[in-house]
Amino acid sequence: MTIQIDSDKPKFHVHIENASALMPVFIVRPDQYEKVLAKFPDVAEKIHTTWGVDQNNYAASILTADAMITYRFPKDTLSGDGKSLKLLQILGAGVDYLLPLNWVPQGVTVLTNSGAHVPKASQSGLMALLMLNARLPQLSWNQRQKKWNRIFTDTVANKTVLIVGVGAIGGGIAKLAKDFNMKVIGIRKSSKPMPNVDEMHPPESLADLLPKADFVVLNTALTEETRFLMGDREFSLMKKGSAFLNMSRGGLVDPAALDKALRNEHLSGAIIDVTYPEPPPEDWPYWNTPNLIITPHVLSDDIEEYIPRTLDIFFNNLRNHFANKPLTNIVDLNRSY
Repeated sequence: MTIQIDSDKPKFHVHIENASALMPVFIVRPDQYEKVLAKFPDVAEKIHTTWGVDQNNYAASILTADAMITYRFPKDTLSGDGKSLKLLQILGAGVDYLLPLNWVPQGVTVLTNSGAHVPKASQSGLMALLMLNARLPQLSWNQRQKKWNRIFTDTVANKTVLIVGVGAIGGGIAKLAKDFNMKVIGIRKSSKPMPNVDEMHPPESLADLLPKADFVVLNTALTEETRFLMGDREFSLMKKGSAFLNMSRGGLVDPAALDKALRNEHLSGAIIDVTYPEPPPEDWPYWNTPNLIITPHVLSDDIEEYIPRTLDIFFNNLRNHFANKPLTNIVDLNRSY
């Protein structure tokens, strides 16, 4: 599909590069795109759009593209392929799968869709906290072992959740946790306060904060600094009987250390929506870790609204770009997120 409006001035060329191997939630559909064009008529009149799947017309399209919306693309040749490229919109909140970022051409701004996940991921985070509090991982494990082991629990009110990485999603989880009268402690690089977070701390405070939490939630970016952020030492610092949730990236957690903490019953349970590696092979030794629920990286992505919200973010940035205003969701190449 190509959108063209007659004008003497060349249109800003947006190329959408889909990959058929991806799940449908990560593929931009024409009907979704048409709706966002209608929402942003001032932007729509300034652009024309080309579409590609599996690089079927990539070479010709990227040559003149000013912006590209994509998840998978030949990044190593982008510098030579995309001579006119200015904006690269990634269909994800993280760029760890693209590290290191030394392939980014000079003059190209890489954008994420951070914020598109918030409604679904926040609800999933609350769901997981309630499941952990109700000891669902242990109850599920008992079922698999054919054990009728009745475990009675209390509510989450007045319990403490430590959110490691209070960005958009972490902030959303914090809000819902406060709605259930939980105490929220947060960690973010800037350590600046955020709504619904009772205490905010810098990353170097992690070891001091782990023993204070009934629940630890990982929601931070995966970089070389945060790889295996949670290992034997960190899990041993957690309060005995506390629980763990990772909805961010599998590489943040040493799976052997999590397995150990669950097998020795230092933790009461864990839920992970991401694994290391991802996806794990059939002989991955942690499929059968006790008191662990594994979901296949599905808790944050809204099947109906993920792409529409991403397109809203991108078109808002296009509007700002045309008005010479600051953009949002820019990847800091030095920080790798």
